[in-house]
Amino acid sequence: MLKALIGRVFGTRHERERKRVQPVLTEIHEIEARLASLSDAEIQGQTAKFRGLLVERTGPIESRIAELKAVKHDSVDAAERERIDLELQGADGRGGVEGELRTAIAEVLDELLPEAFATVREACRRLKGSTVTVT
Repeated sequence: MLKALIGRVFGTRHERERKRVQPVLTEIHEIEARLASLSDAEIQGQTAKFRGLLVERTGPIESRIAELKAVKHDSVDAAERERIDLELQGADGRGGVEGELRTAIAEVLDELLPEAFATVREACRRLKGSTVTVT
């Protein structure tokens, strides 16, 4: 009885989850409609587009990490290596420049999710009924 009352007031877990993802689903359907008019080559080019955007957004941070790691490798001073470790990983081991990179990657992937999902659905729709050999 209590569960039914709570369900009526707040909605069921399924309804709350559906409401949370509905904007993403709507965006996927809109993008999928746009992708239907693209050629097969343009659909295949989506992967390069996604990778390019990821590199564009994370490249400067990855360069900074590579630079710090090179300086750390060449350093003979233990205190300097420790300082670089702290800059890379942060004081708590989860932040720093590496944490910034993880955050940037997550943001880009979240941004790309609807278009990537729509691209996969469109590619599957086009391949339906065909035989594909993966080598």
